[in-house]
Amino acid sequence: MDCQDAAGGITINDQLLLEKCRTIELLNQELYTRFAETYADIPEAVYLWRKTAVEEENHAEQFTLALKMRKCLNMKSTITLETADKLITRLKNVIAGLPSNRLSLLEALEFAIKLEQYLVKFHLSCVAAFSDASFQKLFNAMMASDQGHIAAIEEYYQKLRAENAMTSLLSREPEAEPTT
Repeated sequence: MDCQDAAGGITINDQLLLEKCRTIELLNQELYTRFAETYADIPEAVYLWRKTAVEEENHAEQFTLALKMRKCLNMKSTITLETADKLITRLKNVIAGLPSNRLSLLEALEFAIKLEQYLVKFHLSCVAAFSDASFQKLFNAMMASDQGHIAAIEEYYQKLRAENAMTSLLSREPEAEPTT
């Protein structure tokens, strides 16, 4: 990589933000790993949570790479450190509450969908403009992966809702005919 175009690299604020982004990805990994443990009796859920956890770990490694190459990068961000800190605090609180505040699988999926939707917006604001094309492609791929997380989680969520609706429908007692 040619560092001559970077004009000194990213700012200390951007470096701190990338570190916080890495922390967020690692917290997501921990959250999804906990979800896999919580729903260990549901193989399809375990697969989804573990797969997503591995992908979050890969995202954290992308931020680690960006930090290692910080002197060769320029980036623009509209996310504040305070916003990143709030997300970190929220994730830590959710993780700390598990498993005592066990969510139903549908609630966990709903939470994950909202989280991933937020992260797409967060990443777009955080790393939307790397001056190096290869890093821009790397982070664009990460954002596309986040979209894939949303699609996979939503698909499983919709499947479970449909199964629950069918179970509920089939388990109802037939209504008695009105007597006249």
